[in-house]
Amino acid sequence: MTTPRAHHRRRAGCAIVRITAVALTVWLQASWVTAQKLTLAVTPSTVSFASADPDTTPTILAAPITVSVRVQSNSGAWHLTVQANGDLLSGGATIDATQVSWTAAPPPFQNGTLSKVAAQPIASGTGNVNPAINGSVVFRLANSWNYSAGIYSQTIVFTLSAP
Repeated sequence: MTTPRAHHRRRAGCAIVRITAVALTVWLQASWVTAQKLTLAVTPSTVSFASADPDTTPTILAAPITVSVRVQSNSGAWHLTVQANGDLLSGGATIDATQVSWTAAPPPFQNGTLSKVAAQPIASGTGNVNPAINGSVVFRLANSWNYSAGIYSQTIVFTLSAP
């Protein structure tokens, strides 16, 4: 069963469908030592990928999000990571979380690939970050005819820590 927006394409006698939408919901976490103050904000809180033909659009870009980091009263290192709570899900269908990557700027923000297994670094530094620094992050989905049609979703967690 496919959703009304699903597009079909025939190849070698078999029907292949493509995804109709993917949404990632952002959750924030901050951990700190009593004397430190960490502030993390991500806007917007939902990342969406539009439906596209994998033949003409092998990678689907989401709209940029802004990640804001502020670290106060810190003399050591700080780290910002992101991790998926699992693969992207649509009913029983899945898209591996590693099919989502991102580009990020300016430094100290860095590019990476999403993982459901381990938190991935997206920014790090030493000392204080005051005022806050803002990074622009663009998530990318590797598009494929192998995905089942559906509306996929998953939660990703950004964690700011200063151990």
